[in-house]
Amino acid sequence: MPDVRTHLGDAHNFGRRVTRRDGRIVKPRTVFWEWLLLAAESPLRRLLTEAAERDGLGADAFGFLPDLTFSSPRARDGSEVEAISLSPLPAPSSAAEKRELARILGRSLALWSFLGVADLHWENLVLGVDGRGRVVFSPLDVEMILADLSLPTETKLLPDADPEYAAVCRHAAGVRRALPYLGKPVDPADLVAMASAYLGTLVFLERHARAIADVFAGLPELGDMPIRVCLRGTEEYVRARPESLWPPLLDAEKEQLARGDIPYFFQLYGRRGIHWFGDRELTRLERLPLEGDVPQLDPVLQVSRGFRSPTRKKLREDGLFTLLGAFDHGSFTGKHEADGLGITFRKRALVVHLPDGEELESRRNLSAFVGSVYLPCRCGEVLSVFVPEVTVCEAAAR
Repeated sequence: MPDVRTHLGDAHNFGRRVTRRDGRIVKPRTVFWEWLLLAAESPLRRLLTEAAERDGLGADAFGFLPDLTFSSPRARDGSEVEAISLSPLPAPSSAAEKRELARILGRSLALWSFLGVADLHWENLVLGVDGRGRVVFSPLDVEMILADLSLPTETKLLPDADPEYAAVCRHAAGVRRALPYLGKPVDPADLVAMASAYLGTLVFLERHARAIADVFAGLPELGDMPIRVCLRGTEEYVRARPESLWPPLLDAEKEQLARGDIPYFFQLYGRRGIHWFGDRELTRLERLPLEGDVPQLDPVLQVSRGFRSPTRKKLREDGLFTLLGAFDHGSFTGKHEADGLGITFRKRALVVHLPDGEELESRRNLSAFVGSVYLPCRCGEVLSVFVPEVTVCEAAAR
């Protein structure tokens, strides 16, 4: 059989592109972070499975993650990964199936937020059923990790409210993949189940934060594997005139664009600065200036502190309201309960009734912090495993 190769994605680092070959995906960059999270054999996945079973969450609490095989996952310059194979998720045949999908969304949102994984837009997510009948909701690429996030919108699963990017973020929000199954709007009780799963999973992860951090600390490659840093979106590089971009292009960006690449920058854990590769062999590291009017790195989670951070409480409490705000709808009224959590939808307030009797309250209009996932169009809200390569917004097309 001929060796069929299909290029996927953009060119980076001297023309390198992701390629599909004989049922494998060849990625000319590190797949170390993907292996850590998308291979059941990895030390992190083993820890999560064992701890979840021991704590009563069940061994399949993180069963929404696939089990992929990798070749040379510890190489920095590239590796191969098994192409994910899923069947389309059937429409839920019962309220229980919808409820379980809502829980999967909540647990997923908590996991990625806790580990500081970003760039989880709809094109980077698959939703389907694996060979064992498990629902899989997972990213294809994991390149940005260990950011010290304070809100789940930073993962891009929920839409950021930043006025400059709000429209794009609402369309590309990863959770919109599930709307064809959960409905627009979702059932309020399903939203409460989603929120309960988010909160419960964060509490679980915080309880095991030291053990999770120890897994990362025990990785000899921790400080050598690139963690991608996006200075601006690909669309800006592709569609905008260079002279119209703000802030202006850096010399390092111009250099990479001139050779036909989409600029690729990264950080190395425990080291200062934003780097890029300066030679075709990917052996010479260049670095942006550490001071001056240049991009700076955001805070990262500290292994030495056991992944403890002052932002954890904000991620847990404000993040909970952010989740509710993203899925809230004007038709929701009264108190709804699921999985030990209660939410009261008042006219101008949201009240969370925690299992221990404590109550949290927030104003109901949270549009300054999170965008609504409910759009008049249905672009990206598909029943297929992957989002189509070309997605046309119905509203824009009219």
